[in-house]
Amino acid sequence: MTRAGTGKDAPSGAPPPRALPVAGPRRTRREVRRRLGAHRGRLAAALLTLVAGTAVTLTTPPLLGAVVDAVVDRAAPGRVLVLGLLLVLAAAAGALSALVGGRMLAALVQDVLAGLREDVFRTAVHLPADLVESSGSGDVVSRVTRDVEAVSEAASDVLPDVTAAGLTVALSVVGLAVLDPRLALAGLVCLPVHVLATRRFLARSHAVYGDVRRLESERGQSVVESVHGAGTVRAHREQDRRLAELARRSLRAVERQRDGARLRNRFTGLLNAAEFLGLAAVLTTGFALVRSGQVSLGAATAAALYFHRLFDPIGALLRSLDDIQRATVGLARLVGITDLGVTGDGEPTAPREAVPGTGIGVEDVSYTYDGVRPVLGGIRLEVPAGSSLALVGASGSGKSTLARLIAGLDEPTRGRITAGGGARYLVTQETHLFGGTLADNLRLARPGATDAELADALREVGADWALTGEYGLGTVLGPGGTPLDDGAVQHLALARVLLADPPVVVLDEATAESGPRTQALLRSALARVVRGRTAVIVAHRLEQARDADRVLVLDRGGMAGYGSHAELLARPGEYAALWEAYTSTGAVPGPRPPGATGGAPSGPGDAPSGPGGVRSGVVRARAGSDVADTGSGDADPGSDDARTGVEEARTGAGGSRTGAGESRTGCGDARAGAGEDRAGVGEARTGMVDARPVPGGARRRSEEAPAGSADAPPGPGGVPRAPGPVHPPSAPSAPSAPSAGPGARDPRTKEQHP
Repeated sequence: MTRAGTGKDAPSGAPPPRALPVAGPRRTRREVRRRLGAHRGRLAAALLTLVAGTAVTLTTPPLLGAVVDAVVDRAAPGRVLVLGLLLVLAAAAGALSALVGGRMLAALVQDVLAGLREDVFRTAVHLPADLVESSGSGDVVSRVTRDVEAVSEAASDVLPDVTAAGLTVALSVVGLAVLDPRLALAGLVCLPVHVLATRRFLARSHAVYGDVRRLESERGQSVVESVHGAGTVRAHREQDRRLAELARRSLRAVERQRDGARLRNRFTGLLNAAEFLGLAAVLTTGFALVRSGQVSLGAATAAALYFHRLFDPIGALLRSLDDIQRATVGLARLVGITDLGVTGDGEPTAPREAVPGTGIGVEDVSYTYDGVRPVLGGIRLEVPAGSSLALVGASGSGKSTLARLIAGLDEPTRGRITAGGGARYLVTQETHLFGGTLADNLRLARPGATDAELADALREVGADWALTGEYGLGTVLGPGGTPLDDGAVQHLALARVLLADPPVVVLDEATAESGPRTQALLRSALARVVRGRTAVIVAHRLEQARDADRVLVLDRGGMAGYGSHAELLARPGEYAALWEAYTSTGAVPGPRPPGATGGAPSGPGDAPSGPGGVRSGVVRARAGSDVADTGSGDADPGSDDARTGVEEARTGAGGSRTGAGESRTGCGDARAGAGEDRAGVGEARTGMVDARPVPGGARRRSEEAPAGSADAPPGPGGVPRAPGPVHPPSAPSAPSAPSAGPGARDPRTKEQHP
């Protein structure tokens, strides 16, 4: 099943796709001014240093002109030497001032950008989950990576250069005008070409770069979905279709990037043409003025140098428009996220009304994603403190949506939800494994937890595998580290619940991703997590509903039944029909005995198969536990009798059959052939209650294994370790016991005893 907001719980009322907002140009400029205004002193110092450096540097053309005049006038060598020294000092002072001012400005901008990045990340992690899911995680990832990178590059490299170039252009024009206004006017011939090129570029580039960012986000979203859902893609043989879709999205992004490249090339060509026209006009005018004796050769030389010096800063200014446009688009997308924290659209859900105790009250709650189509309506219920509520219903009935509302991730459209003053803790089927050590992943729930407390939490949920063998608290997980399967990651998530120790837990199919190797472990861990807490459980197996204090049946967002398991079975309705269909497959394990925690964790080994001693690939019993969980049914270890999984035991006959596995006990039969086919052999759950071996090789469905019954002491033989390096090792399994009766096979020799 998928999560709510992505099609799981509201196919008829799913949220329409929503894109994260993008701030407008005016709002973006206002935000930049606000952030820079907080550093007025540093900004003024940096700009003054740049102005001083630029002014000193611009004295070099007049000094060069003076050198030319001195040479023409055959002045004394001492004068030429002095002018040369002044020229060197001016160049050095200007370069040093420009370097210092540029670094001051870059440091200031980086500090401002760091604050923006922190605000963006802070807002992003508090965005409503439905907004992130509907807009696509690729959009969020693109904004906090590519957009931040574009703004950072522009701030570090482009902005200081652009500032210095702007000051150089302004002061150079002033210098030209001082030398001779006619030379300055001649240089303005290039201005119309510059204006035309800039207007055309700005008019088109914003849309082009905006499209590039959007298409890159879509491409990134496709990659993220394909990688995260790689198992599903392979299962449905969708690799070729997903690759074709990725290729189409990549092609659209590349084509738009080509549009941007063509736009830049045309812009650069017009800039070169403008520079040629301007320099030609200045040289022609200077030649005419010198020939007529109106200006000296040195003044004309200085004017030509002034204008030539404009090439680099003007070119830098206009060419930087490309980087500035990309940064502006990225900045607008970043400001769009930070504004969500200001407007309230992205604010975290407001704290619920605190009531005494840790119970939960849901009063006439309705919810809609789009404001039109309700996905929940008229929900009324109460979960007393310390009790459990199971949510049952078909996919799309509203289970996860209601769980999210109770957990506080969203606010109901109508009605209210009251919860105790304590924190609520949500565990979903989509738990995430963070990069870092195993201890780092656990300390997310309690950063100050000691190693001993982490180990205690792992042992308490039966995750002993995380402390033995190749694992340990210092084991590096995630990319480049030790891999864990989905069941192991969920096991760690349940251990985090114990570390957080919340009074209220909401479990949204928290064990749905478990495979046959970890199902028994997670069932035991889940029982330990909910013990003593107010719990809301989205049940993906009906035995979870059976073990809950109350059950709410949802159908198309409405209440189709509410009561205890026994009450709902006593009257006709959807729950009774679901239970009958579920139990007809023989897939329901026995109820937990009083004081049990859902069965002992299973061991690592797959038992050998045989007509009298078949063990499923998921049947792993831990010695010393009260009840050995066999996938979904419970059986007492200590006997070589047939274990539930693929076999069936016929009462009184002393024989067992493998294959479809039919168990007749005099009160009905359960066919295990409809069970889930898992772990190579297949997992077929037989019976509705815990089975206990009896002499003669038979197991009676009517006899429950009492709570606290001890496992058989270890005997000869053992269970071989199951293959599969990805799965974490489980607890040691119980050794094989002597044959239970005639017709049984020794599980070690696979030979039939007489």
